Amino acid sequence: MKRRLLTTGFTVTVFVLSFLNWFCNSAEKKKDEERTTYAGLSDSAQYVGMETCKGCHIEVHESFSHTGMGLSFDAASKKKSSGNFSCHPQIFDSDKNLFYHPYWKGDSLYFKEYRMEGRDTVFSREENIRYIVGSGQHTNSHIWESNGYLFQAPMTFYTQKGKWDLPPGFEDGNNTRFGRKIGLECMSCHNAYPEFVQGSENKFSLVKNGIDCERCHGPGSIHVKEKSSGILIDTSKYIDYSIVNPSKLPIYLQFDLCQRCHIQGNVVLNEGKSFFDFKPGMKLSEVMNVFMPVYKNNEEQHIMASHAERLKMSKCFLVVSEREKSKKSEKICIHSKTV
Repeated sequence: MKRRLLTTGFTVTVFVLSFLNWFCNSAEKKKDEERTTYAGLSDSAQYVGMETCKGCHIEVHESFSHTGMGLSFDAASKKKSSGNFSCHPQIFDSDKNLFYHPYWKGDSLYFKEYRMEGRDTVFSREENIRYIVGSGQHTNSHIWESNGYLFQAPMTFYTQKGKWDLPPGFEDGNNTRFGRKIGLECMSCHNAYPEFVQGSENKFSLVKNGIDCERCHGPGSIHVKEKSSGILIDTSKYIDYSIVNPSKLPIYLQFDLCQRCHIQGNVVLNEGKSFFDFKPGMKLSEVMNVFMPVYKNNEEQHIMASHAERLKMSKCFLVVSEREKSKKSEKICIHSKTV
């Protein structure tokens, strides 16, 4: 009798556990099926900042912090700078008849602009560099600040060439010296979203240090709330719609996510939209349109920062694209025969 009770109890326990496992999996699957849009696209979703992400994803945070994107922007310091300051570096802009010299005064970086007549210095200006833009893998560009207004400085260090020169766009008589405004379009791609003073062109109340997690994963407040309350998704089976995983997006939305910054053309915002409005998982055309210049007899050429366009022109991408088109054609043919 006792053995029969034990056997019955064991059977009931197994049944209950099996039912609970089935119920949880079914609920998880149903919830995944019901939510087909990402929570970060909701108007209620807020950005939480990389330190919040770090709370659960410390290893990912540590790894990302050493990537080019993680090192994209920071305060000017000797640690951040990739520049070579030995041998008194200077450059000369022959179009403007101006010399430029970078130097450190203690832990502060300065750029000096000056003009010579014979052996006499007839003009001199110095500005303290507040920020360095770029990881240093390719370049370091520089920003100076005046009462919260940000401007690009007229010197860039080209890491791969190991030399100082005028920044891109400053050459051939186009040197704007210390007057090139750093607006929201520039800042919102080279860095995490800043706090921008509305109504200004280039004034910021807060500038962050480096591109952060949410630029590619979207606003994380709903994701954090769900995980904190124990709502978990088995991402080996289902898509977790509380946060964007770019690899789970359709290829055209992956391209749009990258092209938010990695495409260089003439950007026209849609009516009522700002550079803050694009979120991962959206079509780029919902916020802006980018018009790509094509030059006669140079149709195959690309602009420096148009990484997405370069990828689309690569042999690898073209071969894979043709292969995918062939697969779709085969499916259409097979379907037509079976109808």
